[in-house]
Amino acid sequence: MDRPTATAAPDADGKAAPARVICLGGVFWESIFRVDHFPARGIKLLPEGGRQLASGMAPAAAVAMNRLGVPAALWARVGDDVAGHSVRADLAREGLDVAQVCTRAGVATAFSSILVDPAGERLVVPCFDPRLAEGADGLPVDAVRQAPAVLVDMRWPDAGQVLLERARAEGVPSVLDADLAPVDALWRLMPLADHVLLSEVALERLMPAESPDRALAALAGELPRAEVVGVTLGAGGALLAEPARGGAGVRAIPGFRVEPVDTLNAGDVWHGAYVAGLVEGLDLTARVRRAHAAAALKCTRPWGRLGAPDRAQVQAFLAAQDRVPA
Repeated sequence: MDRPTATAAPDADGKAAPARVICLGGVFWESIFRVDHFPARGIKLLPEGGRQLASGMAPAAAVAMNRLGVPAALWARVGDDVAGHSVRADLAREGLDVAQVCTRAGVATAFSSILVDPAGERLVVPCFDPRLAEGADGLPVDAVRQAPAVLVDMRWPDAGQVLLERARAEGVPSVLDADLAPVDALWRLMPLADHVLLSEVALERLMPAESPDRALAALAGELPRAEVVGVTLGAGGALLAEPARGGAGVRAIPGFRVEPVDTLNAGDVWHGAYVAGLVEGLDLTARVRRAHAAAALKCTRPWGRLGAPDRAQVQAFLAAQDRVPA
């Protein structure tokens, strides 16, 4: 049985809190360690530093959009344990609405250990009890009609299906962060979302092809109702198709080159910035360029989602890029 937490407090002036984007998915209590190398054998490895914090795909995206000025709420499950209480408190400090971070009795909160090397690459060891993703009981789906958008990751597909179906019925824009997951789960959720945004590894699994653009074109043909089908390519930017507009072509929007310090959660920050741009009415090119900028800035900062930039920082970065000669 899931138990919701207390509802979020109103604004300081006593007015009702603003409508928030609903971000649904898995949440982890993470231990992040910065190391000088990844070990090739069993040793005791002394880190250069470490942090513990709440994160995950949907939580990091929610933090990113919140910092960009678009309020977000997290819908997720934790266990009735110390890690679950820590998750809630940590994300509440970021300004997220955690009223629907629910407790599932008898199950441990998901947790992970992460190593980040000097090049910014990460090695992630997650532990997720599958009972956290069973069913979708207790979801306050009537809240969807007030949401400016919804974002779903692949870590709670039962609830993701319910939320995406309700969003479509209410005419609320929906975004699926289609990262690596079982193929049947991806095909279960992708047709329900307005914006299907994949990682490169997920696209490779779904549509084996000689190039990402061919794979994306093939996938877009399978999702004719989607407004946008895209794949992120890290520093390579993104490829995008717009099936619902009848376009068969795939176009590229280049990314920004930076010296990476930590790539952890960069893709999640990208998705959060994309949703923020969608809510604010940016066209697709402007939306994706801002997402590229937010992800690039995050890569220059350590400690995963703690490196998500704010609105002024992203605007300054884009302004500086626009001044660079082609």
